[in-house]
Amino acid sequence: MTTPDLPRTVVVHHRSGIGDLIWHIPYLRAIAAVSEGGKVSVIARPSCRAAEVLAAESCIAEVIEFDRKPRKSERRVGRHDGLGAQLAFVAELRARHFGRIFIFSGRARYAALALLAGIPRRAGFGFTAAERLLLNQPPYIRPYRGPGNWVYPEATDFCVAHGLVSGPVVPRMAVAMAALTSAERDLAPLPEPRYAFSIGTSEARKNWGAERFGALAVALAGRGGSVVLLGGPAEQGAAESILAAVPAALRSRVMVSAQASVQRSAALLRHCQYCVGNDTGVLNMAVANGVPALGLFGATPPLAHDPLLQALAGQGMDAITVDAVVARLAQLGAP
Repeated sequence: MTTPDLPRTVVVHHRSGIGDLIWHIPYLRAIAAVSEGGKVSVIARPSCRAAEVLAAESCIAEVIEFDRKPRKSERRVGRHDGLGAQLAFVAELRARHFGRIFIFSGRARYAALALLAGIPRRAGFGFTAAERLLLNQPPYIRPYRGPGNWVYPEATDFCVAHGLVSGPVVPRMAVAMAALTSAERDLAPLPEPRYAFSIGTSEARKNWGAERFGALAVALAGRGGSVVLLGGPAEQGAAESILAAVPAALRSRVMVSAQASVQRSAALLRHCQYCVGNDTGVLNMAVANGVPALGLFGATPPLAHDPLLQALAGQGMDAITVDAVVARLAQLGAP
């Protein structure tokens, strides 16, 4: 059922990571609440896996991929890198007859695409004069200058400025019931407490390393708990190395899930009691699913958007020891 007096809305999510998108979920919901049919369309990069991250969100009408300038690690050309491809993308947007766009970015490019697509109401961060010339729905915000990561604070400021929320909203993620049921069944043989390890990373400098993860798995399994190694297909080799470090007598307490489904990973997290590991999507997914997490921050500033996410910082990942992680988990209530 549509609501004629509310605009058909599309939202641009510029960032490339899964965690970045998860931080925006409460704000997508807030925009959808004042949009036609209680839904929004989302423009997002392929790398943030938006179709899967948002698969169980009832407020999402569709995900539209904008594949421009992929991460260098992907070693490929984006489908929308060329001018002709971007103009074709504009035509696709025009055909959808959106009445409003919210751009979670300070990039003038998105405002230009929206203008060319004939979207009449255009709101964005407005960081530059060039961007503001193409936007027409103030207020605008200033770039975040505080400590730590800027993505969540800027998204929050933008939504507060537009009266969508009154303050920061802690992200929470919806997960498909079928995925939850399957995960519960598959994890049943593993004793509690279950520790999910976030072993993936988009950058080598943020990786704690298979050797230390293996030693941590041995320590936690030896105390009576179990471990779920979570990552994508690219982490299969690392997961196997971690598993190989675990003595045969304890290997039944370690499960490997290095697969492509975001919903599967989120569902497995729901049935774990703790998450620990690298600063990557799984860590953010854990707290967004109500799981206390300990992030290892040796290369990036600690995240502070969710009270469930605690940080163990060091001068480089090598400075964070296994004993320090075990001790900090105990402070968080782990056996």
